[in-house]
Amino acid sequence: MFRKESRFLISTFAFLVAVGSLYVVQQRAALQRPLPRGVKIFTKVVYETCGHQVENEVDLAEMEEVTPARLQKLYPSSQGWKMELSDEILVFSRVEEGLCEDCSRKTHLGEKGGFVAIIRGPAGVDGGVLRVTKIRVSSLPEELRNQVEKGCLDLSGEEELLQILDSYDENLD
Repeated sequence: MFRKESRFLISTFAFLVAVGSLYVVQQRAALQRPLPRGVKIFTKVVYETCGHQVENEVDLAEMEEVTPARLQKLYPSSQGWKMELSDEILVFSRVEEGLCEDCSRKTHLGEKGGFVAIIRGPAGVDGGVLRVTKIRVSSLPEELRNQVEKGCLDLSGEEELLQILDSYDENLD
């Protein structure tokens, strides 16, 4: 009885290995086959800090024969790229820490250690402190102070804040 069970287990294992090997061979062959004409290829990068995603179509004019294997060399999984093929679209996507290009050019004012700080990124997104000013948050009018404490004062920098504070002082006179 034990021999019949072992033969069955060995046969089943051998069958599964054969099916798995066939699947791997087919997948490798599919990666070497040229993509059909009309397939559009895109890259998609999702930026964790700001949440934006940037998609670009890949220009393949300079590539002689386009195969998934060649594209995987351009967009390797070791660099976080994942390949997804659906219908007539092939997408290479990955997630990156930080801000997208547009958001990294923006700044806003927030609070750091009781002082007004210039923060990288649009209001509400903390892309990191660029610099801390000498202006105490407690010295700001209540409306501005609340916005600074929440990190949502959408001003480009200290100069713009000083102009606003000057206008507050003039209105108080």
